[in-house]
Amino acid sequence: MTPVPILLINLDRAADRLTRMQARLGDCGAAFERVPAIDARALGEEEFARHVPGPGHWGLLTPGEVACFLSHRLAWQLLVERNLPYALVLEDDVLIGQAGAGLLASDSWVPGDADIVKLETDFKPVRLATRAASREAGHDVVRLYSSHYCTAAYLVTQAAARRLLTATERFRDAVDEMIFAVRSPLSRSLTIYQMDPAPFVQEHKHADPRSVFDAAGFIHGRESKERPRRSVLAEFAGDLAQACRDLSHKVRTVAGQRRTTVVEHA
Repeated sequence: MTPVPILLINLDRAADRLTRMQARLGDCGAAFERVPAIDARALGEEEFARHVPGPGHWGLLTPGEVACFLSHRLAWQLLVERNLPYALVLEDDVLIGQAGAGLLASDSWVPGDADIVKLETDFKPVRLATRAASREAGHDVVRLYSSHYCTAAYLVTQAAARRLLTATERFRDAVDEMIFAVRSPLSRSLTIYQMDPAPFVQEHKHADPRSVFDAAGFIHGRESKERPRRSVLAEFAGDLAQACRDLSHKVRTVAGQRRTTVVEHA
């Protein structure tokens, strides 16, 4: 069994988060490499403009969204530099399920054709294949056929990391929009799997009131942005594409090939 390499994104000023993650991963017997996150407070206008050419689907990115994206790019770059076949990229506010130790100790559950395996949930309905590509410690790994936001825990292969780095030298949308939203051409070009149930969940999304919540983890201003107006033709094209995806999913659901479910955390 080969342990899964782990890259943990963490701000220099978030030492408390690092301490918590050291304890959680230590309880799983898992080693990790820290990726020093880009701090939005230190992101200058020139660097912002160099990476962001203009507004995206939900408007102009906030400095926090840009810093988050650049932090994930650092993780992908480190994966490539270390010549790792893949790595689990974690943000520093995740809780780990009971099977975490077993899942992190072995890579036997990683499908051979996977570009990305999402290991967290945001408790929203998603569309999954009915047949699992692999199963480990009571967790199925199945193809993901819908949007499933957030980037707090996902395994990415080196080949996919190289593609992501090339495709996102400049970007208009947040990192989870680019990777996990089906409206994104980049997302649709990737073979993405979902682990069900998910072994990771962000603290503020977890129902346990004992979980530690750090309000500083929110990307400030993201929820208050106004979506820019698009042309009637662009809106129609987007609606038509989604209608086609909906119809395809319904047909495959009737055929027993897909299902809609809420991925739980365990």
